[in-house]
Amino acid sequence: MIADEIISEIRSRADIVAVIGQHVQLKKAGRNWKGLCPFHGEKTPSFNVSADKGFFHCFGCQKHGDVFTFVMELEGKSFVEAAEQLGARFGVEVPKIDESPELARARGERASMMEINRLATAFFREVLADPKRGEAGRAYLAKRGVGDQITDDFQLGYAPADWHALADYLKAKRADLEVAARLGLVAKQPRAGGYYDRYRDRLVCPVVVTSGDVVGFSARVIGTPAKAEDGSEPPKYINSPESLVYKKSKLLFGLAQARAGMQRNGRAVLVEGNFDVISLHQAGFSDVVAPLGTALTLEQVLTLKRLTERIILLYDGDRAGYKATMHALQMCVDADVEVLVAHRPGNAKSGGGGTLGDGVDPDSLVAAGGAEQLREAIDRAQGGIEFFAFEVWGKARANADARARALEDAARLVAKIENPIKRDMVVDMLGKALGVDGAVVRGAVGRASGGGSRPPERGDRAPHHPNAPAATTVHGPGSPEKTPGPPPMAELELISLLADHPALIASPEADKAFWLLTDERLRAMYSAARAGQSFLELAPVKLPEPTAKHVLSGKYSESKDPRAQLLALLSALEQKQTMLAHRGLLKNLVDAKRGGGDPELVRLNAQLAVARRTQDQELVEQLMAEIEKLASNRKQAE
Repeated sequence: MIADEIISEIRSRADIVAVIGQHVQLKKAGRNWKGLCPFHGEKTPSFNVSADKGFFHCFGCQKHGDVFTFVMELEGKSFVEAAEQLGARFGVEVPKIDESPELARARGERASMMEINRLATAFFREVLADPKRGEAGRAYLAKRGVGDQITDDFQLGYAPADWHALADYLKAKRADLEVAARLGLVAKQPRAGGYYDRYRDRLVCPVVVTSGDVVGFSARVIGTPAKAEDGSEPPKYINSPESLVYKKSKLLFGLAQARAGMQRNGRAVLVEGNFDVISLHQAGFSDVVAPLGTALTLEQVLTLKRLTERIILLYDGDRAGYKATMHALQMCVDADVEVLVAHRPGNAKSGGGGTLGDGVDPDSLVAAGGAEQLREAIDRAQGGIEFFAFEVWGKARANADARARALEDAARLVAKIENPIKRDMVVDMLGKALGVDGAVVRGAVGRASGGGSRPPERGDRAPHHPNAPAATTVHGPGSPEKTPGPPPMAELELISLLADHPALIASPEADKAFWLLTDERLRAMYSAARAGQSFLELAPVKLPEPTAKHVLSGKYSESKDPRAQLLALLSALEQKQTMLAHRGLLKNLVDAKRGGGDPELVRLNAQLAVARRTQDQELVEQLMAEIEKLASNRKQAE
């Protein structure tokens, strides 16, 4: 066990904003910080961090805790591992206990895997630095123009051609080779017994996460390896298999090295391969990352969205690169993140459809001395939708079938845009750019989204409130539907405040105010926001356009004390409810008097008038309750 005083010392020294900031792009929000939650896929920030209290809380998924909890939850570490990691970072020494291999295994398979990956990384690095054994690896890096600094930053290593070098090394370190086999570093020899190395004569690229841990490897062949028994060529890359620590759909190569550059530049440049990342970092592009041998996933896009403001696609210029660009474009639109596509004017050949010209990849362009051209392409990147409209549609103009396919592609892309206002703007822009009537584009989008002119609304309808305005009704065959009026202004102001300060959602004050809302649309919006949806998505769907604009106007965004304003709005709603209740009771009183008069009701009403003048709220409420009871009894008696 770790002593309490050491835990307290780590907690006092650890900067929770800095720790969480490695994984989430945080922005100041009053005394706290706000960002996209790393524990669930949200599109609008509901994740709050209090530097003063050393605490985080997500109003969407309800995850909360201190700096230890965050590291444990996000990185899957034990408390001891989290304490060791934080202690090393913030200068607090955590006493280590000598552990046998058996005890190390008892601490968990994950810890064992991380240790073996650390040992393997050290081995590959040692071999690369060896004057004789690492000569082939160093020659390859020199050929690719990769210097010592980038080699160190990416912890690059070399796996020798020997069949048992790594297996023997791990065995000497008393590592569990069965676990190493599950990590894909070695494999069993079915006949001879024992294990052999899977990586041979390859440059090894460790996959490093933002904590600094190595979770997997991607190894590139650099020599001329022997063909397999069936005559097939060996794969160019061998990547780690899925394991407890390596989930390729969630990871990005180069993310740990690019994180600072991404936050500094406000962007992430996405390329296809590992060496595109390494070469571009060598050329001074510090914000470049790549998927790990698979198509871009939504989880990877959401990871980037948490860390930066926009994504620039810089894929190869061949047909495969074009397809990858279109797939990535759809993933980014689906995640509601700003996406641009880098394109060098004049280099795209007809039929290539790529972003950098037919057959041109960023790595080759940099190697040929085109770093400045690449920088210009990135700086002048087009918006993703604009790229599609002008690049794709332009190549389809002469062919009706190609135009139809392009329009279908565009519709599938636009249908993923959840914000109705943004979607309508994109539809209008596409119609103009494509020279097609907007109604045609809108119809295609409707078909792509499931039949309607827009995707179905998300979220459930809130239960009817007894004081809510009447629901929309149809007055007769062929007659138009009655349009509900605007929500009461006091209630609209409450929702506007919550839209600008989502951290207040689900606070006791906001929950209390919810029960005072009389407008069914606003109640439904609050319920959906409470469940994690964004007012940016909800307002255009639930409210008329002028009212939605009011909610999203940012009226309260600069408020220095939003909680005080929430209390003031809550008070206003309570007063309104009291006033409405007064009116109802007075109506009951009048009705009772018309029925013959009641001395007791007359007396209570007189006392009520006095209580109002003296602003004795407690007496007012007591008298109203008595009047309500008497009026109700009189009605029943009649």
